[in-house]
Amino acid sequence: MRLRSLCRLAACAALLAAAQPATVRAAGDPFEAVNRRIHTFNRSVQTKVLGPLAELYLSATSAEIRRGVVNVLANLNEPITAVSGLAAGNARLAANAATRFGINSTLGLAGVHDPAAAMGYPRQAFGIADAICSWGVPSGPFVVLPLLGPSTLRDAGALVATSVTLSQTLGSDVYFAWSGSDLFVGYAQLHRELERIDAESLDTYAVYRSAYLQRRAAVCPTNRARDSAGDTDGGLETP
Repeated sequence: MRLRSLCRLAACAALLAAAQPATVRAAGDPFEAVNRRIHTFNRSVQTKVLGPLAELYLSATSAEIRRGVVNVLANLNEPITAVSGLAAGNARLAANAATRFGINSTLGLAGVHDPAAAMGYPRQAFGIADAICSWGVPSGPFVVLPLLGPSTLRDAGALVATSVTLSQTLGSDVYFAWSGSDLFVGYAQLHRELERIDAESLDTYAVYRSAYLQRRAAVCPTNRARDSAGDTDGGLETP
């Protein structure tokens, strides 16, 4: 879930940081004051807690072990992709995710390996937020979630709904252990790149806001339609 989002966000943020103008202001960011405070809190947690833990994890594990952990977490997300695909009316996507889960949970040793990809079933990330987007629900204002980072009202709502459902289905202890591991592993893989972006950016909040909104616009038809119509809500302007 968050692992894939972090990967894409870091890639977008790296490009934006390199081309960032001297001053950047938001056009339609009604929660900016609160968002910036949460962003500052998140960065503090990353620097003081997550960063040292990530370095310890990277130094104590091999690349092969880390790849296996990432594969296991991704495999656990396949049922969510299947349900989300059905909710979006995309039976082919749902079938692909269900098939991947069956193959990788057995032949892939609980998802440690990804034989499904070699058999013609590639990983296709798709979540509840993507399904809701396919229904034409607008993204709403940009928000920053404590510890979880950039989002929008629509995507945050989808995350809450998913979290509540899985917590009730699996049990809160199991769900929070799973989601916490997913978040940490994603951050551990990217934290050095994120630290570089933070060090080189004049305004990290603006960089991450723009990166998230651009990434979502690239995959969400509703967001693309809004941008094509000239609605810059939540976008960026340069004076």
